[in-house]
Amino acid sequence: MSKLYFFRHAQASFLADNYDQLSPHGEKQSEELGKYLVKKNIRFDKIFLGPLSRQKKTFEIVADVYSQNKLEIPDPMFIKGLREHSGVEAMQFAFPRLKESIPYVKELMVGIQENPSLKKRNMLLAFQFFMEKWSEDKIDVPEVETWNVFRKNARKGLYRILDQTGRGETIGAFTSGGTISSIAGESLGIKDQKKIVAMNFSVRNTSFTSFLFSKNKFNLLSFNELPHLEKEMITFI
Repeated sequence: MSKLYFFRHAQASFLADNYDQLSPHGEKQSEELGKYLVKKNIRFDKIFLGPLSRQKKTFEIVADVYSQNKLEIPDPMFIKGLREHSGVEAMQFAFPRLKESIPYVKELMVGIQENPSLKKRNMLLAFQFFMEKWSEDKIDVPEVETWNVFRKNARKGLYRILDQTGRGETIGAFTSGGTISSIAGESLGIKDQKKIVAMNFSVRNTSFTSFLFSKNKFNLLSFNELPHLEKEMITFI
């Protein structure tokens, strides 16, 4: 029986011009993840890595901790299907019309005008609203890859990893919250897209979700574990 760990990237740069980069806090989270894995003497037979900068940087910091402790970690194999959904980009395209046409989003934006300290909270609420509607094809954003295409690609990426997983191996995959939620939903047979989206918003930075794989059976073992971070270091975005 093989065990697969899917790691979410560390904190990225929410509301910055470029979200796809780790914040200084995210770099510290990645280091703590590396220290935990080394302390637990977790040795990986294979590592799979998504193509995004925040995914790569999280792995690089973890790998550096392994190196500092004179422990080997495999060179990563890149898997396109470990890429995150295009929700952030889709939201950027759709937001100008949403804030003019959707009363709930309008209200959130008014709240920011009245109290700028609510910006992060209200923008996140607007994003959650958008993701639910977008995942159900109720908001069309032709400029980016659809949610359904993302789900298909995540499934293909999972099968590619499983095809390369040998008996009794320990596998690490560095990816994002939406991909982890999609794969967890796949293992549990969840069809409701809103539930997958809700899981996405629960996945914490540098948490790991683990699965067992044997004889074509792929089962969820744990979800969203975060034993390596103290409360003040925990983030969701």
